[in-house]
Amino acid sequence: MAVQTQNGRSTCIHVIHSLEYGGAQRDLYYYAKFHDRDKYRLEVISFHPGGEMTGDIESLGVKVHVLGSKSSDPISFFRLAGIFRESSAGIAHFHNPLPVFLGVPASVASHVPVKVMTEHSINYPGRTGGRLKTVLYEKLRRRLDFVIACSEEVRNSHLHSLESGRLVTIPNGVDLELFDAQMIDSKTPGTFHIGSIGSLTSQKGYTHMIEAIRIMTSRSIPVKLTFVGDGPLRGELEEQVKRSGLGDIVRFTGVLKDVGNELRTFDIVAGASLREGLPLGILEAMASGRAVVTTDIGGNREAVEDGVTGLLVPPADPESLALALESLWEDGEKRASMGRAGRTRVEEYFSAREMVAGTERIYDSVLQQGAGK
Repeated sequence: MAVQTQNGRSTCIHVIHSLEYGGAQRDLYYYAKFHDRDKYRLEVISFHPGGEMTGDIESLGVKVHVLGSKSSDPISFFRLAGIFRESSAGIAHFHNPLPVFLGVPASVASHVPVKVMTEHSINYPGRTGGRLKTVLYEKLRRRLDFVIACSEEVRNSHLHSLESGRLVTIPNGVDLELFDAQMIDSKTPGTFHIGSIGSLTSQKGYTHMIEAIRIMTSRSIPVKLTFVGDGPLRGELEEQVKRSGLGDIVRFTGVLKDVGNELRTFDIVAGASLREGLPLGILEAMASGRAVVTTDIGGNREAVEDGVTGLLVPPADPESLALALESLWEDGEKRASMGRAGRTRVEEYFSAREMVAGTERIYDSVLQQGAGK
């Protein structure tokens, strides 16, 4: 089927559950910022109204459609199909599972020639709901031309239900121009300022992070911790901080649009995730020249070279996390060299521009083959 174009450009519509601030949403922002405007015209569909990133995406000249109906509501099917037809969509690009359930059938019914999605997360039991939903989801993904995994760990976790030839890895990336790799002081800091970037959700393992900080204070290490981000567990985490007597040591900033400014104040960046795809917070830290201490799971081990750009520790192990952090507090030269190596690694492997360019090469390959289902 021929692909309809506007002024010689294919219309690519990204479909996402919401535009609340998060990793998938920040990836989508990079697609809006770095797409090839000579070849593609972008639009975005969000099911949920509002969201901090709506205005950011619109400021880049990308139209945002808000359905205002749930991803499980049949009316969403008709709204999606209407937008696909009215926009003469040549490409539908879905982000994570929820938009797939009605988005894929709507794109098929609307004869959208190219259909892809990005899996931003490791596959784990219950991710898409019960057994019936999982079976349906896997059938719908087979109607896609390609599924893009944000890390090799994510790709491997989805291989059981997809043909390997249609499941490709394009790593997450960050906008390197937004992060200044300022030189880290190699001296042992008077107060060791640890930063952690991410949504305040259970998968981030932040209860273990707070316990690691408590352990460090019990050893008289002059430490403070700043959480950058927000989420449903904020109240619970704040209560844990209070119970642990860390009220003067741990700070919550909420969501920050300019993470780079906060990163400049950190001596190191730490994570305690129990499950990850490839967290942008780690890549942002490395882009800022900060050593990273995080858990040895998922895409973390693809970003962080243990002993080179940071340290990897077992998940759900506050003692190991505390010891790793303490070792870099004591060794400023190592901390600084890891920060420099981290910046180099991000420049080489985790550029947002290359993430977008790699995805557009996928679009091009399918368009050139005249694919469509």
